[in-house]
Amino acid sequence: MADTPSIIGVAVPVPLRQTFDFVLPKGFTLGADADLVGARVKVPFGNRRLIGIITELKDHSDYPKESLKEAIEVLDNESVFEPSLWITLKWLASYYLAPIGEVLDAAMPAKIRQGEEQNPPPIRSWRLSEKGRSSPIEDLARAPLQLAIVRRFMKNTILSPADFKDESKSWRQAITALVEKGWVVENSEPPRLSIGEGLVNEGLPMTQVLELNLEQKSAVESMLQRLDDNNFSCTLLHGVTGSGKTEVYFSTMQTVLDQNKQVLFLVPEIGLTPQLIKRIQDRFSVPLVTLHSGMNDKQRHLAWWHAKQGEASIVLGTRSAVFTSFKDLGLIVVDEEHDVSFKQQDKVRYQARDVAIYRAKQAGVPIILGSATPSLESFVNADSGRYHSLRLVKRATNVALPTVELFDMKVLPSNDGLSPAMVAAVKSTLENSKQVILFLNRRGFAPVMYCKECSATTDCHRCDSHLTYHQRINRLRCHHCGYESVAKNHCLSCNAKDSLVGVGEGTQRVEESLKQIFPAARVLRIDRDSTRRKGELEELLEQARRGDADILLGTQLLTKGHDFPEVDMVGILGADQGLYSSDFRAAESLFQQILQVAGRAGRRSTVGRVFIQTVFPEHPFYERVINHDFDGFAQELMHERHRASYPPFAFFALIRAESPHQAKALQFLRLAKSQLQGRDARDGVTVMDAVPAPMEQRAGKYRAQLLISAKQRSPLNACLSSWLSQIKDNEAVRKLSSSVRWSVDVDPVDLF
Repeated sequence: MADTPSIIGVAVPVPLRQTFDFVLPKGFTLGADADLVGARVKVPFGNRRLIGIITELKDHSDYPKESLKEAIEVLDNESVFEPSLWITLKWLASYYLAPIGEVLDAAMPAKIRQGEEQNPPPIRSWRLSEKGRSSPIEDLARAPLQLAIVRRFMKNTILSPADFKDESKSWRQAITALVEKGWVVENSEPPRLSIGEGLVNEGLPMTQVLELNLEQKSAVESMLQRLDDNNFSCTLLHGVTGSGKTEVYFSTMQTVLDQNKQVLFLVPEIGLTPQLIKRIQDRFSVPLVTLHSGMNDKQRHLAWWHAKQGEASIVLGTRSAVFTSFKDLGLIVVDEEHDVSFKQQDKVRYQARDVAIYRAKQAGVPIILGSATPSLESFVNADSGRYHSLRLVKRATNVALPTVELFDMKVLPSNDGLSPAMVAAVKSTLENSKQVILFLNRRGFAPVMYCKECSATTDCHRCDSHLTYHQRINRLRCHHCGYESVAKNHCLSCNAKDSLVGVGEGTQRVEESLKQIFPAARVLRIDRDSTRRKGELEELLEQARRGDADILLGTQLLTKGHDFPEVDMVGILGADQGLYSSDFRAAESLFQQILQVAGRAGRRSTVGRVFIQTVFPEHPFYERVINHDFDGFAQELMHERHRASYPPFAFFALIRAESPHQAKALQFLRLAKSQLQGRDARDGVTVMDAVPAPMEQRAGKYRAQLLISAKQRSPLNACLSSWLSQIKDNEAVRKLSSSVRWSVDVDPVDLF
């Protein structure tokens, strides 16, 4: 077409906050109804060929047309992303100040990023034709491989490529020859994922729906009214642990599914998905796909495709599932919305919960944020009326919340992290044939090894951290950079033999102690070390739910929404770590963690018991915990944050820098401060001093950070955007760029 724009703006997957102009390939024609914005294109970039995304079609470029490179190939005739997702991704790049090419790249499955067809390749299979069944096999005597394949068909009616793994490499040529002779018929079907991998093809009979209590019914009616409005709304479903939030989700989802619309269900951890898959399969007779990091590229591609085509009614996934394309999205659910796992901590540093809210707004659909311990940001938004608020203050079983008792560790002795009072509580619970959860958020056997002779400690040479001792494998391991070494039986500082002793307790040490104290009890340890292999976490959690363990010992993996019917008691060891942290969110995270793990106790017929070992039993924090008073705790935090002008009453961005050279990270940030300071001070933007990170050395790099705050989002974003647009042309920055790696984190969840 004569009037077709010949220049395209392309976002390529590189850490540059700009797009690049290319000329459309020679001979390429654009159909009258086609729209290439959002389509993939292969382009030359330096000495590489990259798959980028077309962001605009235009007639003119800021550069002479003859200097523009020609695109190699346009891979799609329409956008890879549906409209609401496309708008969301552009907003994400702008809000989080991320390179648009990296944002769009992260929003596609790996196979799509690599340039493969959007439609997954069909699954081929073969069967004998009428001729093949009736012809004498002696006719194939001179083709032994073809003869062997025909004999296989006599045992298996249909064969797929997987059936020829142990066959000669020439089996494909043999099959082709049989097809040409008319002996074999080839079938081609769209690929499907098996149960547990993603798509559930066959509708399963729906089990009897649980009877909702009055609170749940009221919450569902409120959500159904919002569905009837056919418009965006954001609802915080704040329900105590065990209050039946999932049934509220399900009842709302049923109405959406009855309208032939799709549901996006986000969870913070991959460990929660198997439990939810089973519940969803039992509750709904619709196709389901899962999306999480435990899937391979082929599985993720298939799940993404089925969702985009509308064949998957429910998409259940972790953080990156927020980028799924849908044919007709009707509802988004974010379970455990407070969980920091929803924040991406590297590359494109987005908060999936907030991205989901923006996406729901663009799609014009309701979104539910659910939690027993909401983030302070969501709590404030609900308190102010910006979010609609629904409360579930009673457990679905009408059992009271567990009682909470403190054990004063200033007066109680401790043996391997267990006080006599905690041991007695565990013993009484086991005698009643109930399960116990012991929570300790510290892996390994001992957090540090200490020399009795010279007082030296075992430290990581790459991090400002101690090496944790893992007794079973006799290794020292850094939990920050992954460095490992064999644990020596002598001190490396003074060479004293047999002088090293473990200081402190990790889950492995407590496990050993429990086995000695309770030799007849079945102890199940659930932490990152015991769940390294694929599927191991799911197996351990299923054992716990079946009652095949008496004592469940673990880290925060045990706190995230699991339902263990037989757990009657929860013991919390080492609860004081977050009380006096330099991180302003530490107390909030600790309160959420304690209430979440406490909520595992007594979820059926008896009132559970929670015991907390603490050195500070008089701390006001624990009074709120004892009373399950999240609202009172949140109100206190609100007043503190408001007085200090901290989030959610202000907005933070953190510029992080790291370098092998200790001074250069700080040098870069001081340069950044000089350019930022005063730029928008009139709009309430404050630039702090550049300081070393709380853990300055990590993985061999020295880290520093620069905090920028503002009372409003827009001035902060404008200030940083202006700085980013100018910094690339700064000579001093270019000199440091080879030795300093830096990033911008908008709305950081921690200051480490």
